[in-house]
Amino acid sequence: MLIQGFIIRKMTELDIDEIMKVERDSFTLPWSKESYLNELKNLLATYLLCDCEGEVAGYGGIWVVLDEAHITNVAVARQFRRCGMGRVLMQNLEKHAREKNALRILLEVRPSNEAALKMYQGLGYVATGLRQAYYSDNGEDAIIMNKFL
Repeated sequence: MLIQGFIIRKMTELDIDEIMKVERDSFTLPWSKESYLNELKNLLATYLLCDCEGEVAGYGGIWVVLDEAHITNVAVARQFRRCGMGRVLMQNLEKHAREKNALRILLEVRPSNEAALKMYQGLGYVATGLRQAYYSDNGEDAIIMNKFL
């Protein structure tokens, strides 16, 4: 299914309640509303939202510090998954990183998140390390993935 009628824009405080619905549906360790409100004030962070005709279809965040960018999170609402929305969000986050002169971008992902791993690999990310017992809900490791911009 191809999604039409969507725009990528910066997340605002007015989006947080809708973001939290997607967050709770997407993650076993969801961020709090306060975390997002704080991130929107963080000068190093940028959060993008995919708005599909007024509905939050997905979102993603990135920190850019000097020449390195770090993807903080990416989530797509269940009804918009497998439509390329995650890829579009990632491409826009990468574009932002390039505009801020980042030389590389990194992220962590659960080994059990096969869909995300496949998408990241398809975008040119390479596994470069492991953070053991990174996720506190079940002790799962995190794969560190990098991409040079």
